[in-house]
Amino acid sequence: MLNAPSKGVALNVSYGSWLNNISNSSFSLASKIGRGNIGLNIRHMGVSDLELRSNRPTDDPLATFSSSSFAAASSYSQTYGAITMGATVRYILIQLYTENVSGMTFDGGITRSFGKNIDLGFSILNTGFINNTDSYNPVLPLRFLSALSYQFPRSKWGHKICLSAEKSSLVNGSIIRVASETKFEKFDLRFGTQSSNEVTVVSGGFGIRLGLLNFHYGIQIGSQHLGLPQMLDISIKLP
Repeated sequence: MLNAPSKGVALNVSYGSWLNNISNSSFSLASKIGRGNIGLNIRHMGVSDLELRSNRPTDDPLATFSSSSFAAASSYSQTYGAITMGATVRYILIQLYTENVSGMTFDGGITRSFGKNIDLGFSILNTGFINNTDSYNPVLPLRFLSALSYQFPRSKWGHKICLSAEKSSLVNGSIIRVASETKFEKFDLRFGTQSSNEVTVVSGGFGIRLGLLNFHYGIQIGSQHLGLPQMLDISIKLP
C-alpha cells in the first residue's frame, strides 16, 4: 500500500541488474494530498544483445537487437480508521524486435490494522488488458495476494515479520513468502524467502538512513540458477 511522509515529498530512485545484460530502473514520487497519499512511478526494464537466428545453425546471428518494457503508474491510498484502501492505474509498453504491444492494468488492495502490531491485507493485481500482434501474444499475470504482518512491541530493536500467500494465473499452485525487517538506530536488515512448486528464492539486504537520505541494497539467490539479481535503492525526502 502506498505510503507518503507526513510532510514534503518522498523521491525514490532504484537500479537493478540481472545476469550480464538485463537492467531494471525506476523513479517514484509520493506525497500527502488531503486525507490520502498520491504517488507516481515510472519503471523501465531492458534486455540487450539478443540474437536473431534461423533454423540452420550458423556462427553469426542474422541480427542482434534489444527488448525493453516501460510502465507509468499513478497510485492513491487513504485510511479510514483502522482500514486503508488503495488503487493503482498503470500504462505498459513492451517493445520486442519490430513489434510493440501496450495495455492498461489496475491494482486494488485493502489492509486492516488490529491494534498497533498486527496488519492483515488483501490485493488483486494486473486486472486489465494488453493488445496482441500477429506473432506476439502476451498475457497479463492476474495475481491474488493475502498477507499478515506482526510488529514486535517497541524495544531497542524494531522487528517486523510478514507471511504472505499468492495465487497467480501463470503459476501452478500457491506462492508462499516469509519476510522480516529489523531496524536498529540508522540501520536496516531485511531477509526473505519465496517458495512455489518449482522455484525457491532467498533474498537479503541492508539499508542505512542518513538524515533525508536512505540507501538500500539487496541481492537474490534462486534455485533456477539464473544469476544473482541485485538492486540499489536511494530515497530522498524533499521539503
